[in-house]
Amino acid sequence: MVNIFNFNHLNSFESFSYLELILYSLVLLSIGSFTSSIIYRLSSNLINNNKQLSIYSPRSFCPICNKTIKVINLLPVFGFLLQKGKCSSCKNNISPFYLFTEISFFVFGLAIVFFYGFDIFSFLLLCLFFLFYILFFLDLKFYYLPLPINLLVIVLGFIGNSFFNIFVSDVYLLFDISPFLFSLYGFVIGYVSLWLVNFIFRLFYKKDGIGGGDFILFGGLGSLFGPFSLGLILFFGALTGCIIFLFFRKKFELQAPLGSCLILGSVFYVFIKNFELLNNYIVL
Repeated sequence: MVNIFNFNHLNSFESFSYLELILYSLVLLSIGSFTSSIIYRLSSNLINNNKQLSIYSPRSFCPICNKTIKVINLLPVFGFLLQKGKCSSCKNNISPFYLFTEISFFVFGLAIVFFYGFDIFSFLLLCLFFLFYILFFLDLKFYYLPLPINLLVIVLGFIGNSFFNIFVSDVYLLFDISPFLFSLYGFVIGYVSLWLVNFIFRLFYKKDGIGGGDFILFGGLGSLFGPFSLGLILFFGALTGCIIFLFFRKKFELQAPLGSCLILGSVFYVFIKNFELLNNYIVL
């Protein structure tokens, strides 16, 4: 796999000791568990208007019987297996989404260090996966893109590119476009383009066709991958949206989760860049 972002690795996968791999794996599983908790708490606040739930308080509890979960049962993966997928108090089934999320972070995190080693680039990719994962599932199920998470995507784009050039192509540097401007142009064009589409839609139909969170997210993707990435991201996102609407029409009715589709579009964009596909377009 070719790293098209030309980032100098500080370590390789082979440099990890067994103990370091075990510790790293436990951290990944813990982040996955934390991510599941964030998604549940944010969605619960949205549905039930329950402002008492914050990211860190109260302690984790069963959403059915509301009993506090024992510390040993909070262990990622092992807690789920120990309870055999059921709450130890009320015996109701635990959502497999928690296990799925923990394993997803474990697999993604190991894949990152396998291909790129462990350095600032890997760390920022993990942060991006963390933010994308939360936004993807919240939008997929609730059409909800929390402003703080969206803003973190933008901040990650500006910091990652301005200080580390992680997604800045050499072509931009040849034209004397600074990494900061790379992110700034991407953010402005991404945000304004969807805002204009919605503005025109509103003129004709007297209602919004695109949510405000989608404007901010698309701007955030522009701040990450630059202005010339937005066309492909939007194309793949729209294609994904059509597929979702085609196969899950009853579930999504007349509304598709655009934010989730844009995230998938950005994943496809990074994928084809990493494998140097569509070179004539991706050179920018």
